[in-house]
Amino acid sequence: MTSARTDLPWYDDSDPAGGSGSTRPVLVLLHAFPLDSTTFDRVLPHLAAAVRVVRVDLPGLGRSVDQAVGEPSVEAMARAVLRALDDAGVERAAVHGVSTGGYVALALADLAPERVTALLLSSTTPWVGAPDLPADRLAVAGELERRGDTEPVADAVEGGLGETARADQPDLVRLVAGIVRAADPHGVAWVARALAARADTSAVLAGFAGPVLLLYGEEDTEVPAGTVEQMAALRPASLVTTVEVLPRTGHLLALERPAEAARAMLDLVVGA
Repeated sequence: MTSARTDLPWYDDSDPAGGSGSTRPVLVLLHAFPLDSTTFDRVLPHLAAAVRVVRVDLPGLGRSVDQAVGEPSVEAMARAVLRALDDAGVERAAVHGVSTGGYVALALADLAPERVTALLLSSTTPWVGAPDLPADRLAVAGELERRGDTEPVADAVEGGLGETARADQPDLVRLVAGIVRAADPHGVAWVARALAARADTSAVLAGFAGPVLLLYGEEDTEVPAGTVEQMAALRPASLVTTVEVLPRTGHLLALERPAEAARAMLDLVVGA
């Protein structure tokens, strides 16, 4: 089932009847900037047998361009995801966020912690800084609006894919480049402004009571070195925190290594 209401972001539900009798856990997938949820196409077959998957196009991106309204903020994006979950009849779910999707996942855990059973954070950081320095994102937003195309974020191809994927999977280079070219520049600019305004969420990560998976790529050049270890150190020893770094993998783990990423996700979610 996909969303049809105009007041909701686009979402896809792998099991729309899951709210009536199914005991399978729900896994929400939130994508990176400036991409969309088609970056999860390759991982879905590895997840579908074990979990109910709800993937969302974040406001301003993909098929949710018309949701880029009001003051840009990560909290507004998180509230949009909550509306999608309400529409899907999902009360509680594990939330997997990649990069910008990770910012939204942490915002969800802050807004409605009772609805988040587990956090699966990939290629992201709770701190304000690289790769989303506020001044840089505001400059990008202005350039997107001035040019009327997405050339200012074309570097998402090189930054998103690891060296190994770019060499061994050229189809992924074409895929990511196509998503960037097709994106709406004004929607992307709205998200860039939301990223410029985002708050530090390290206290949310430290205080989240459910299990956390920190899933990162060895070849990720977008997230500063040492980030995953620093994030793990925020978590008290009494809380479940799992760290996994996939070799020969860049920023977009589920796209580059779908089987390995799915295995890591399911190890946590099925037991959450």
